[in-house]
Amino acid sequence: MSADNGITRELGLGEVISKTFDLYRRDFVVYLALFLIVEAIYAVVTEVVRQAASLPSLPTNPTSQQAANWLSANLGTLAAGAASVLIVALVVFPIAEGAAVKMASEEIQNRRSSIAESAKFAASRLLSMWALGIIVGIIVILGLIALVVPGIILAIMFSLVLPSLLLENSGVLGSMGRSRELVSHRWLKTFATFLVLFIVVVIISAVLGAISASFGPASDFVSTLLGAFTAPIFPIAVTVYYYSNLARVAPMQPGQGPATVAPPGMKFCSNCGTQLEAAAVFCPKCGARQPA
Repeated sequence: MSADNGITRELGLGEVISKTFDLYRRDFVVYLALFLIVEAIYAVVTEVVRQAASLPSLPTNPTSQQAANWLSANLGTLAAGAASVLIVALVVFPIAEGAAVKMASEEIQNRRSSIAESAKFAASRLLSMWALGIIVGIIVILGLIALVVPGIILAIMFSLVLPSLLLENSGVLGSMGRSRELVSHRWLKTFATFLVLFIVVVIISAVLGAISASFGPASDFVSTLLGAFTAPIFPIAVTVYYYSNLARVAPMQPGQGPATVAPPGMKFCSNCGTQLEAAAVFCPKCGARQPA
């Protein structure tokens, strides 16, 4: 590993963990602010839905008819509340995770990206992230239903789909293939890396949970906000591990594919890797201003 943030060779398991927390520490306030915004939005929406619903309680040991009547009378309210929470979960959280991946990538490449720029970048790929999440989720769930082990193998195989999608702009199916290529011959290491991270996050979450419990009636709200402390860890770790494996299989610039040298009179967008004319000031694809 070089003295700066760059990753020029494959990292060991301990180095991946160390690098993850080093990047988090360097921009702790920025990552925390990003996920505090997300957690605050989610907590507020959830509380508003809960207060607005004010559903009447069911009688003790209700009959099936009473339960059916209660559900029929309150179905609209329940559906609206669930839809509100679901929209926040499906929009805000993926954008935040994508933004964290983008910011970690910029750090690793010794560049800077603001929360707003990173969130805009992730939002522009939200539909692709949805499609990717649905496809990979179905495949992994089917694998788990089959014999459990195939599901674990598939989860490992597609563990790097998000940075592949965002940083290489390779499309849904292309990012799945890219993730499989990057983790090939590193199945056990990949499993061990994310298992260790999971254990670390569980321990931190348990400590934060104990802290939030001391707030009494407000413990649920405080617990949600404290979740912002652990939320950036996995997006950063996935990005670090992506670059570690990228350095092993085929060193290249994200978004540029195998080619690392632009044709004469051309250059690549510094943000998304799209090929541009040398005189281009802005990228027509992502809108990023190009360095002089």
